[in-house]
Amino acid sequence: MAEDRDLTHDPISGQGTHAADLGATPAAVIPGMPGAYPDSEAEYWRASYSAEPYYMGGRAFEDYGPAYELGWVSFATYGGEFDAADRVLANDWEVRKGVSGLSWDEARPASRAAWQRAHNAREYTTDGSASTGQVIETLNDLLENAKDGELGFREAAEHTRTPGFAALFGLRAESCRRAAAELREQIQRLGGKPDTGGSVTGAAHRVWVHIRGLFGGASDETMLIECERGEDAAVARYRKALKQNLPRDIHAMVLRQFEGAQRNHDMIKSLRDRAHAQNQAKTDDSA
Repeated sequence: MAEDRDLTHDPISGQGTHAADLGATPAAVIPGMPGAYPDSEAEYWRASYSAEPYYMGGRAFEDYGPAYELGWVSFATYGGEFDAADRVLANDWEVRKGVSGLSWDEARPASRAAWQRAHNAREYTTDGSASTGQVIETLNDLLENAKDGELGFREAAEHTRTPGFAALFGLRAESCRRAAAELREQIQRLGGKPDTGGSVTGAAHRVWVHIRGLFGGASDETMLIECERGEDAAVARYRKALKQNLPRDIHAMVLRQFEGAQRNHDMIKSLRDRAHAQNQAKTDDSA
């Protein structure tokens, strides 16, 4: 006999309705209740949407705004992983897109980003109890990560054979540079000394990309695989940092950087999947 489901509880707890369940119907979102789309989120995205890695030139905020709202609200409605909800969200998009001119494929990254922010707001909290020494140590770990990322992406931008990838890698290198500057400023404000070196893992990654690029052995797919590997490591370090009960202002900064790393990871993964599919198609055609 099919299991009865309670459709009235909070789905984020992991109980009950999930978007992956066939026939699942989104619950109504009541203003002021968990899942309602706050004005602060709309303002956040209005100020930053055009700097996102998925932004398409010439598009207005009104194109992306409904996608952000859909992602935020749907996390509270469905819970779980974004990819599991994709099919249902694609249907919801056609109903809720309003004046947006984006297809679901074009809107998906924005909805995913808002979904992630809704998840992170629930998942990563702090009581601010970390000692100053613990905070400095955590920030220095992230600083190493940011410096490694900047150098790795600059190498990838230099050696990729695709101009579009070079631009993307260059933007990611710049975002790592800005993150490092923010982290360095906070470490100094707390009376700490910013580390000057990078991590052994990061250095090895940079050397690998450099050598493969010099000898022409790194295809775009290979570059993307290595960049995704670096972003996997960055996301993991941010997750660890967000569990350290940092002071609330520093926690907010780290969370913002973490979300940027998440979005860049997702973009690179999408490009890597596309490059792999194209290479596979070429292989099949030549067989």
